[in-house]
Amino acid sequence: MKSILTPPEIQFSGTNPRIKWINDKMRPFLAHPILILLCLWGAYILLDGSTTYYFELPTPGFVYAFITTIIGFFSSCLYFFWLFPSVFYAKKPWRIISLSLLGISVLSGLKYLLFLLAGIQTHTLLDFFFYELMRQWVFLVVTFTVWGFYALIKALQAKQRTEASFDRLRIVHNKGQLSPHFTLNLIGDISAKSLHFSPELFEDINHFITILRYAYIDTENFNSLSAEVQAILAYLHGQKLRFENAIYIQDEIDRQLLDYEGLYMPKLLLITLIENVFKHGIFQDPTCPVLIEAKMVYGKSPVPILSFSTQNKINKDLKLSKGKFGLETVRNLLDYFFDSATLTPTVTEDTFSLTLTIPYEESNQTWPNR
Repeated sequence: MKSILTPPEIQFSGTNPRIKWINDKMRPFLAHPILILLCLWGAYILLDGSTTYYFELPTPGFVYAFITTIIGFFSSCLYFFWLFPSVFYAKKPWRIISLSLLGISVLSGLKYLLFLLAGIQTHTLLDFFFYELMRQWVFLVVTFTVWGFYALIKALQAKQRTEASFDRLRIVHNKGQLSPHFTLNLIGDISAKSLHFSPELFEDINHFITILRYAYIDTENFNSLSAEVQAILAYLHGQKLRFENAIYIQDEIDRQLLDYEGLYMPKLLLITLIENVFKHGIFQDPTCPVLIEAKMVYGKSPVPILSFSTQNKINKDLKLSKGKFGLETVRNLLDYFFDSATLTPTVTEDTFSLTLTIPYEESNQTWPNR
């Protein structure tokens, strides 16, 4: 039985009628969030006006209410579209936060100026800004409540899209896994027969089997450092087979890494870094060969540390993507699976270098079970 302190899971899908109803009704507002603020301030005007009329409260007049509503609406826009998103999502939010607060100050000053031009009797300048600060605090809290609901719905929608995409990928992956053992065993039999005719062909087929077996590994299952290194060696063999004598690689991968079957390595992590070398670099220049180094080192403690590095000549004819060779994806994997890992890219005028260190201090909780 679940604890009452545990919040229930939210099923954001078409099979949940309440969530689906909210999603359907909120769709135009989510597409155009400024409509949310318009409804919010429309409700504010209706509530304030009806309360003032019903209780016969004193009021400074229509012009005062109109100016206050307009300035309040634009203040909510600054909070909704600038301040809150920058606080929660921006990597360096201080500039946007400062501009937002400056915008609020300008709006407050404009409000005071409009009151003076309209001949509205108000407080002294100091009292005005004190009461305006209190009013802006109320605007901020109310707008944040609405923005939080909006952000929650958007996050749930993004989660739904991600899960749907993942399910589609899983279906494709399962289709690709149709009888994998039969396929591998069949190719293995062909490989064994080829040994009688050509030892070189036998080696090529075995490397192909290694890549194929690696491709069948589910990303949610345990992938050992040994399997990742095997896949790297098979990948490099395939590149050499493909380009023959037109490829220049300085392979300094320690084969003893093939013995580390108990250490985890996320599938495609190291291979992605190597593949990017061939995708974005020049590997056909004999004066500047591609350098790939991988080894296990030990510091002062007996903790094994994987040291992995690449270096290649930059292909200046290619436009580099903003993601810097997809390093952000690799960083995210490292942050999740290895707390102490470091990934350091270095770009000079002609070369791109990358150094990765992973201390294997202990089995991480995020590692999948074997």
